[in-house]
Amino acid sequence: MKRGALLAAKVAVSLLLLAYLFATSDAQALEARVRAADLLRLGEAVACYGAMLALATWRWQLLLEALGCVAPMRHLTASYLIATFFNNFLPSNIGGDVVRVRDGSRLTGSTTASLAVVGIDRILGFGALYVLAFVAFVLAPREVRGLAGARAVIGGLAVVFVSMAYIFFRPGVARRFMFLSRLIRIDWVREKFEVAQGAVHTYRAQLRTVWLAFAVSVALQALVVWYYVAVARSLRIPLEVSAAFLMVPLCTLLQAIPVSFNGWGLREGLFTLYFAQLGLPREGALAFSLLGAGLIVLLSLSGAVVWLTRGNGPASPGEVTG
Repeated sequence: MKRGALLAAKVAVSLLLLAYLFATSDAQALEARVRAADLLRLGEAVACYGAMLALATWRWQLLLEALGCVAPMRHLTASYLIATFFNNFLPSNIGGDVVRVRDGSRLTGSTTASLAVVGIDRILGFGALYVLAFVAFVLAPREVRGLAGARAVIGGLAVVFVSMAYIFFRPGVARRFMFLSRLIRIDWVREKFEVAQGAVHTYRAQLRTVWLAFAVSVALQALVVWYYVAVARSLRIPLEVSAAFLMVPLCTLLQAIPVSFNGWGLREGLFTLYFAQLGLPREGALAFSLLGAGLIVLLSLSGAVVWLTRGNGPASPGEVTG
């Protein structure tokens, strides 16, 4: 009941934000800009999307193989495509993670270990996104550094990532928390904790793999930014690359706040605000956001094809939402 009410609230927020943005924008100018899109540049965006999937799958393979698991690239690619489809068509990206955790557990022999792998995979991705935003902020001209929320997001997340790094590199911190919170007394919690700790200890002993996975994450997030640069160029929007390398990561990080349906409305509002601060047209922001996100949704339908044709599909929609 509560989950349904929360979903309804998120959908309502998305619809209200989109309705407001469309009502305050020039619909004819928006349509004309989308119709005039350069298909060659959109092809470049599609190529970026394919490279993004390849790098994301390789990062997952690296983390699994660090635990001694044989992780065939073909199997992981199929699983990642299905997960991407669920991420775009279910109310949150948790559905895609469930697919990956289930498929990964077949390789690790443990759902908890697989969950730890997916969790570290996620953390590396967000960490790389933060690094890109931080570097872009430091190198950007003053008008770009003034983007709304840039200082707050970069400063606040610095504390978060430093704390996570401290926990990772200092063995015993998480265990002390478990003892202090008395969660260690609960048998099933203690069992899951020990399995997850085993995975973390393995990664501590294989820092070279962790750093390689992080480097892959940085390249992956750079491709995400370039994907949007290609979308902007296809729409003939004069978006500077330096601005894109701060604006896109900022928007992605802020989209993680679960107040709308998969970021719809919130993403468009943020890009509209950033475009206004950079002196770019309002209808260009909407076209940029809707075309960029819409193309990703369209491309993710390939995951639905894989899911329907794979005999041992990783999870049914009911399992994922559950």
